[in-house]
This record gives sequence, C-alpha cells and structure tokens, in this order.
Amino acid sequence: MQKHFKLFMIAMLIPLLSLFSCSDEFLDAPSENQLTPADLPEGVTAFDGIAESLYFKPWFTFNDKFLIAVGDMYAGNAFTFDGAYAQFLNAQVTSQNPILTEGYISLFSVVDQANNLMSLVEDRKSELPEAAYKNSIAISRFMRANAYFYLVRTFGAVPIVAKAGSAPQPKRNLVEDIYKFIKQDLEYAAANLPETSAKKGYVNQTVAKGILAKVHLTLHEYAECASLTQEIMGKQYSLIEQYGDMFSSPENDNSAESMFALQWKAIATEWGTQNTNQAYIVPNGTGITGGGDGWGVYLPSISLQSGFEANDSRKKSTIMTDGDFYPELLKKQGGFKYKKILSSTGANFRKYIVGSAAERNDVFFMRTSQNTIILRYSDILLMHAEAILGGGNSTSDISALDAFNQVRTRAGLPTKTILTRDELFNERRIEFALEGQYFFDLKRRGLAEATAIISQQEVGFYSDDDRTVLVSRKITPTSDYFELPLPQSAIDTNPSLLEPPVPFNFN
Repeated sequence: MQKHFKLFMIAMLIPLLSLFSCSDEFLDAPSENQLTPADLPEGVTAFDGIAESLYFKPWFTFNDKFLIAVGDMYAGNAFTFDGAYAQFLNAQVTSQNPILTEGYISLFSVVDQANNLMSLVEDRKSELPEAAYKNSIAISRFMRANAYFYLVRTFGAVPIVAKAGSAPQPKRNLVEDIYKFIKQDLEYAAANLPETSAKKGYVNQTVAKGILAKVHLTLHEYAECASLTQEIMGKQYSLIEQYGDMFSSPENDNSAESMFALQWKAIATEWGTQNTNQAYIVPNGTGITGGGDGWGVYLPSISLQSGFEANDSRKKSTIMTDGDFYPELLKKQGGFKYKKILSSTGANFRKYIVGSAAERNDVFFMRTSQNTIILRYSDILLMHAEAILGGGNSTSDISALDAFNQVRTRAGLPTKTILTRDELFNERRIEFALEGQYFFDLKRRGLAEATAIISQQEVGFYSDDDRTVLVSRKITPTSDYFELPLPQSAIDTNPSLLEPPVPFNFN
C-alpha cells in the first residue's frame, strides 16, 4: 500500500501542476502567482508541495503592499510621501487603486488554489489514505477561510466561490453568509487538522480555533470567542521573551508564539516567494539592506509614536527614534545609530528589517525570508480580555486581567487592576503595529467610536530638520470608510459585482 501511494503521488505531479496553473477568469490572477514544479520544496511530493505552497505564494501581493497599506496606513499608523499610497494616507481609496486591486486578486488567488487542491483531492479520494485526505481538505479550507476573512472585512459583500470551476461571473453574497461560510471552513479545519503541527510552521487544530475566535470576536460573539481562547491559553503556545525576535531574524520564525504565519523563502532568482517588506521599511539612504532597496516608504505616524508608554520595551523593536542604536545592523561599520533627520515624522519602523547579505546569506534585493505573522499567542491573550470585556467600558475580571497583563509584563510595563476599553485597544495598537491589524481593530469598535478616534489622530509631518515644526493633518472618515470599493478591473470583468448581494446556496 505504501509503495502504491508513493507511486500515485509521483504520477499525479503533472496533472496537479497543470490544474494549479489555471485561474478563474474573473480573478485575473497574475502569472507570477501560479505554481510550477520549481515551487516544490526539496524532498516532498507534488501533493505535499502544493499544500505547502498555500502558505506563501498566492499571498504574495497581499503581503507586498496591501496588508500594511490597508491595515496600518489607511487607519493612521503610518505616514508616507510615496504617491502610490496617497489614497490610503488620505482615506480616499478609489476602485482604480492598484494596491487595492493587487490585494483583491491575491486573496482570491488563495481561494482559487485552495479550491483547486480540494477538487483534486476529492477526485482521487479513493486512492488516498483517509488521514491525508482530511488533512489536505482541512488545510485548504483553513486557507480559504483566512482569505475570505480579509476579503469580507475589507470589501464587505464579495462572491463566495466554493469550488473549482464555479461560474466565471459569480454574484456577490450577503455578508452574513460569507461569515457563515468562513465559520464552516474553520470548524472543519479545527476538527480535521492534526492536533500538533505536522511540520514547523504548519497549522493545526489550535490555530484554526484561534482564527475562529477572531471571527467570533469580529461579530461580537463574545461568549464563543472567550470559550475558544480559554481552550487555547496555556497549552501549545506561549509568549517568547524577546518581542523583537519575531520580526528581525528568520531564525526565530515559527517560534513558540507564532501560530499562523506566511512562510516566505528568499531565493535570488525567484520572484513571488519572498517577503518584500524590508525594502519598503528600511530608512532611505542608510545602506542597511546592502543593495539598491530600502526606501523608507512607511513611516510611523506621530499618533502611533505617542501611543507608546514610557519604558515600553517593544518601542525600540517596533520603531527607530533619535539616538537608538542597533548593533545587529551594519555590523561591519560597528552598528547603526538612528537619527531623526532620516524621517519627516522623526522616526522609522524597525519591524521586518533583517539586515543585509553581509549579515546573512538569505537577503537579496527586495527579498527576505522573514515570516509575516497572521496570528500569534499575544493576540489570543488580548482577544480573551476583549471578549470578557464584551463591549463594555471596563472590567476587573481576573481572567481578563491575567491575559492582558501577560502582554504588558513582557513589554516591561506595570500591570493593571482594572482594564478599560481604551486601554485594551491601545495595547493592541502598540502590540501589533505594522502587522496589518489596526484597521480591523478600529472597525470592530463600531463606526461612531472609530470615527471619533481616527478624527483625533495626528497623521501629519515635521517640516524642519529639528523635527519640531508640525504640519498637522487629521482625517475625518466618511460613512463608507470601513468598506473599501471593489476593484474596477474586477467589475469590468464581472459586471454582476454591481448587483445587490444575494443569499448563498449552502445546499
């Protein structure tokens, strides 16, 4: 049987890769996101290689600009003078925006490829061991659920594409049906993924429950969220001691804190397998990358900088401020000392900077292997506290305080005896800065509350070299702020996207 299974896996390489080279017409996914034999990691079968590729390749343009542009810049965590991001900075994103379009295509590419893998597995179910069948379906449904979770929170009603070969011009579905679809996928994954990861960085039942908890929290289903987070806490995952290690060294990828992360692979001759974040984050002109990239596109907003409490140990690992010294960067020059003149906001981001080829052998132009973390254990702790808070203004619940204070203790901050709503959300803003979460956190607070917060955020810049003369900018969101427009290119290909959303047929 084992010999037969191995022969089967080898024999299916060609049809499998052929299947994954296709993309639904309405998605118009870019060719660089399609899978080829070169994508298969060494030592694995074609079947396993395709499943593993779902951890990185179809997510590429989602991660390249979209996640930070929507999750941080649009919400007021980041500033820029780069015109490509002006619509996000000014909260005036149009349907023609290329970054918006890239993210939309990327997320539907995840859906497309997950559906294709499930179709192949279903077609050959009788030839697969039951465990392999269930695991492949579970991974696919987990990835599809995550893609739809980003899609529905960003765009609202979008088409549910439940299987490969669906109608090329599907209509949008009701938001409540999209969330039901996401829950069903995650519940299946939580029941059928392995209890512990089959390989470092792979998802498991606990990870699926963690994402499901966030879905419940988004829908204000607090009891369901608290039950899942309680089940997760104190078991497989934990906080690591050094916060910054999660974002500055690929050796620390898939740490005890990382639950679900995009698994990037920097290859000098390949495009679309790597993390490009460092190229946009490194302060311009510093030479930290050792190449022609490092443009300082994303700058921490003045509002974000003011959110750090005194003595917060996360600050130096998140943003660079005047006088900060980093011995691990530019080692041959004795390290890097930051000067505020490098940024019009007086600071630069530190997260996702790993250094140059002089310090490591896996850094190339616009390429690092640093994971992008989608879910980590500190999020479970803060979700638990938020679920117990339950939409209220404060709580003294012991379980909520214990979870919340674990995050603060790691940051070197004093613990709280009463937790307020504002304290919780500011903690999240600081803990997950530049991780694409802030927009969705604000949206969860509701339109009126979030609008009041955003309207008070300082997102301007300093016009003098001493960084003291402020050119103030503040954004007042419009009523449609929390639902970005569908890309015009998608509408042009599929005009039915302009029609009112319809119920999804779950039968």
